[in-house]
Amino acid sequence: MLFGVALSGLLAYWGQLLYVGVWRGGAGAPEVGGLARYLLGIGLLLAGLGALAHLNYRLAFRRWLLGRETGWGYWTWLCGLAALLFELLQVRTDHVPDFIDENLLMTAVLLTVIVAYGYVADSFRARRVQAHLLQQKVEAELTALKAQVNPHFLFNALNTIYNEAQRVDNETVADLIQQLAGIMRFTLQESKQPLTSIENEFSFLEKYLALQRARLPQRETLRVATRLDWDGVPAAIAPLLLIPFVENAYQYGISLVHPAYIELEVVVENRCLRLRVANSIAPGPAARPGPGTGIATARQRLALMYAGRHALHIQQTADSFTVSLTIDL
Repeated sequence: MLFGVALSGLLAYWGQLLYVGVWRGGAGAPEVGGLARYLLGIGLLLAGLGALAHLNYRLAFRRWLLGRETGWGYWTWLCGLAALLFELLQVRTDHVPDFIDENLLMTAVLLTVIVAYGYVADSFRARRVQAHLLQQKVEAELTALKAQVNPHFLFNALNTIYNEAQRVDNETVADLIQQLAGIMRFTLQESKQPLTSIENEFSFLEKYLALQRARLPQRETLRVATRLDWDGVPAAIAPLLLIPFVENAYQYGISLVHPAYIELEVVVENRCLRLRVANSIAPGPAARPGPGTGIATARQRLALMYAGRHALHIQQTADSFTVSLTIDL
């Protein structure tokens, strides 16, 4: 707003000079050609300064200053930039010693504008990210409300079926119902929290894998290997963050006609999570993975919640799909 007021005042002053020089022909009015060249020079200077400030923000500020380990690089870059600006001003004044103080002051002003632009631009970027997160949260809540079924009814129904399975001594069915109830409980309760413990997340994944093992037939052409390992060091993670990658593997990696495999490994050591999911892809276009909203949503959540603290690599070939994910929790 202050910049807008200053620019408005400057434009009004230039407009008055043009009015006096062109329409009024007043005494002492500036020569129009010289004034036009002066205004063009000011415009080019402002455009160049804006471009330099924007490049500094995109290429240096966000890469170095916002990175905890490389912040010193940004200040080194600013020192070099200050030296370059001062030298350009010195060339402009033909290295006359009388202009050294003025050039030093001008360099400080230009550098202050460039640095301030970085902080202001990053503030607007942070606001946009927060607004995007809020919008996603509202959309997720609306989607959940639209798809919501009374959880008490579902749990009561599952308890009824579970008790009936135990009454007829069918422990397999009773165990599966218990696993499904645990999955539903985690989805309805823990998913509302911003973070959940690794222990809860692993328990949820184990229940999901147990249901998948129960539904898959025992065949030599179908190989499923899973490993969940945690060193016990307390850590937290965004709930339901890993399940899209696991679900994708079971959706596209299972074939009862062709040889198929799924390899899942999730290891958490010293608050660092490493996930690797690999699965086969059955021949034919119908079995090829599509764009998939689950993985796309997981990618967005990682970018928003673990910016600069994760690495996601997805590799797809004609007959395989591999996901490698590392998160600094």
